[in-house]
Amino acid sequence: GIPALFRGKQAVVAGDAQQLRPGDFYQTRWHEDGEEPDTEVDSLLELCNRYLASVQLQGHYRSKAMELIEFSNRHFYKSKLQMLPELQMVNKKEPAIDYIKVEGTWKNYTNEEEADKVVEVIAEMASKFPEKEIGVITFNAPQQSLILDKLEEIFAMLSKKIPASLFVKNIENVQGDERDIIIFSIGYAPDKKGSVSAQFGSLNISGGENRLNVAVSRAREKIIVVTSLWPDQLSVGETKNEGPKLLKAYLQFSLDVSKGRFLPLSSAVDQRASYLKNKIKEWFIDKEFKMESNVLPFYDLTVRQGEVLLGAILTDDDLYFQSLSAKSIYALVPQVLEKKNWPFLQLYSRNYWQDKDRFFNEIGKFITR
Repeated sequence: GIPALFRGKQAVVAGDAQQLRPGDFYQTRWHEDGEEPDTEVDSLLELCNRYLASVQLQGHYRSKAMELIEFSNRHFYKSKLQMLPELQMVNKKEPAIDYIKVEGTWKNYTNEEEADKVVEVIAEMASKFPEKEIGVITFNAPQQSLILDKLEEIFAMLSKKIPASLFVKNIENVQGDERDIIIFSIGYAPDKKGSVSAQFGSLNISGGENRLNVAVSRAREKIIVVTSLWPDQLSVGETKNEGPKLLKAYLQFSLDVSKGRFLPLSSAVDQRASYLKNKIKEWFIDKEFKMESNVLPFYDLTVRQGEVLLGAILTDDDLYFQSLSAKSIYALVPQVLEKKNWPFLQLYSRNYWQDKDRFFNEIGKFITR
């Protein structure tokens, strides 16, 4: 990459240090007497991060439900990702992650019972939702091969073709992919003696947690976790690296979501700059509609009627001034709201002070449209 940098007057180096790093399995390193720290970095991204200013992209647009990206947001991106779920999916009140426990056994680096369940789920999903794209992610290559073999068998038995968009990949080579529905085959399970090994393949190595981050952020609409373990069956206290510990945390997170115990983290808000929001909420006290703040991170107010969310209200309070640019608040935010089918109303303090009756009439028209 360095020769390319010398050819340009300006350069932008883009990447995600929380995803898979470049491998050097088939490369030779340049060795020279003396130590030069810059020759020890693994990537151009890491080298540039030592010397150049960096900016983190905040918008996340793939996932239609917040549960699908929340784990990565908390554990890898310091809860800085701004994400808006699709309105219809929020109002469905259905968990975006299912946790399916089977009684599988770990033998020869595979779990046959789990593979059978995964194939069963694929056949069911392909029949119910033929328009949806499905992907399967395993945690090692032998489990991947086993599922592929069983897929061919069951679809041949059903006299059907395997969907062209279906993939079955292991955690090493799924970066860059996305599908509507992602099915995980965790694989790890008690052996025939009932003990669970603490060997977790590439998750055990340094940087293995990045593989998990890639895997759990591939779904647009749904994740189905097929596993032979409950989270507390994983003993990871003695593992050196973070990968196995985060796998246990993800299993617990998935179980909580599937049981309806998910709550998104609210954004940190400077309450000193919430004047307009508070005035709007006061006006709603005796109305049949409910106005709530911090229901969705990074958006000011949501309008609810009973259990149904109707839309969003944006103000020029704190979040307005926290925006990175005018383009962000005036162009990108409305674009995202429209894409995710959220009706919205933008309100300004100056209009409130100029004519309060007209100001609240506009809100009334919005919520009763």
